Amino acid sequence: MKTSKTTLKIILWAARVSGTLILAFILFMALAHVFGDEESGNGFQNTREIIAFIFFPVSTVIGLSLALKWEGLGGIVTVFAMLGLIIVRPDLLGAAAILVLFPTVPGILYILYWALTKETPNHATAV
Repeated sequence: MKTSKTTLKIILWAARVSGTLILAFILFMALAHVFGDEESGNGFQNTREIIAFIFFPVSTVIGLSLALKWEGLGGIVTVFAMLGLIIVRPDLLGAAAILVLFPTVPGILYILYWALTKETPNHATAV
């Protein structure tokens, strides 16, 4: 299947723009949580919350950051981080579907771009 350069550019830039915006938002919220007020009772209540924190936001930030340079690797890390979060905390899927879906979209777009450029022999000129 041959994909046009324009289609590849659209997929890549949609992933980059959405991924970067989500990355900035996650970093802002994580920093606000870390440097928030002490009276709010922040902290982890159990091991499940620690594991969930490793999947989101830590692995998600790592995945979206990696995807800016290595689309396939970063997309896979991001998607698996969100799948891991769903497995560890299935209660978040119903309550905060946006939390799970938004980082997954750029991850899937990065994987799609990577897969399409892998089969295009001259993908270096696609960007």
